[in-house]
Amino acid sequence: MDMDSSILDLQSFRKAKQLQGENNALRLYTLSKDYTERTANIREKVRAKHLFRKTLGLAPEAAFSPIQQEVFQDWFLFDYKTIQGSTMFSLFLKNNSRQLSESDLIQGALFLTSVMEPIRILDVSQKKISASGVEDSTSFLLSQHGVFRPELSIGWYFIRRIPIQMYDLPIGPFISIQKDEAVNRLTKAFSKAKLKVPDLTWRAFLKSNVLFFISGV
Repeated sequence: MDMDSSILDLQSFRKAKQLQGENNALRLYTLSKDYTERTANIREKVRAKHLFRKTLGLAPEAAFSPIQQEVFQDWFLFDYKTIQGSTMFSLFLKNNSRQLSESDLIQGALFLTSVMEPIRILDVSQKKISASGVEDSTSFLLSQHGVFRPELSIGWYFIRRIPIQMYDLPIGPFISIQKDEAVNRLTKAFSKAKLKVPDLTWRAFLKSNVLFFISGV
């Protein structure tokens, strides 16, 4: 086999693994949302909505807008801690471990560590999004996964992403950050928190605090 054929075979293999990983991640995402809808009790939902409204500065009985509802569902699934101290996604993995494959559980661990993070979109094409983060300015690619988002423009967004192979897969809503100053306030708040807790990581900080910085949704 010549060099060109080997390169083509490797590219085909990577593309196939990328598609397989994306499809599996979306399947896990759908299963976890269905699980949460079925099993989360009313007490948890009421408590979560109270905390969500309070954090975003919403009136106690204010109805959620469509985008607020998307953000709430994403936060409730991945970041909200139940009365027992678990997230709904971690409960999904724990209570379905016998039905899930080893690869499901490995990929599920990536969901567990995912955060809604500030990401700067650099370019948008039909199949992929070029972007960079705050902690590491190195650019990376987000998969469109067949869903072209023409409304996206160059600028900052809060996005949750799952590493796959060549591209990361965005999960949940894209929250536009209207002013760059919001990103600066977030990074300054992290630096201040790290002075008090030197071992604090960027992702751990976001996991607990990012909702405070999502405004105007």
